[in-house]
Amino acid sequence: MEKNLWENFDKLSDEEITFQLYNEGKSVDLISRIRNMEKSLVQKQLIDFKMKNRYIARIKSSEDIFKIFANANKRDKLNVLSSLDDTNKADLIKYIKGNYTSLNYTDKTTAAWIIGELSAFECRDVLLKASVHKAISVRRMAISAMGKLEDISMKSALIRALNDENDQVVLYAINALKKLKCSEAKEKVVLLKGKRKDYIDRAIDGFIEEVGVE
Repeated sequence: MEKNLWENFDKLSDEEITFQLYNEGKSVDLISRIRNMEKSLVQKQLIDFKMKNRYIARIKSSEDIFKIFANANKRDKLNVLSSLDDTNKADLIKYIKGNYTSLNYTDKTTAAWIIGELSAFECRDVLLKASVHKAISVRRMAISAMGKLEDISMKSALIRALNDENDQVVLYAINALKKLKCSEAKEKVVLLKGKRKDYIDRAIDGFIEEVGVE
């Protein structure tokens, strides 16, 4: 942006104003206070502006977009994701696939969520790694994403997840196996009856109704 752009303030779009403040070194938190808007909206405007104006190269932009997206408010993540065009979505998935191992655990959680929402089958190997991560949030999101992919090649990882210490991970695994109508998981699923939370028992009942037991 030109340094004298503020002289034409009344002609600037919301995205241009937000980016100008960001370009001057102001943080997302400070911009949200200056502009009296949610941080998630500030982040979305930055993404929209950078995509529309191509200020950053494609490979660099995928990393930048991922970092902005990773900090978005949970309820706005879908809105932020929907603002990406198909090319940027593909680049984002490529970035995740190539950089997953170097991400911190919170970003790995976000990466797994994105994979599920975009049905990125090419990142199945990433989900397999995430499904055994030491952080519960990463495992939970990975198993949830597997359920969204509904890919039978994930069945072994999902069956293994039935032994997870976290009830939500187990819940997502049961629901994913139900979608796959995975008869191989019947014995292990039924054995969980009465041993976990009540909502696990309800999920087991749903699995049995869908898959059946002999």
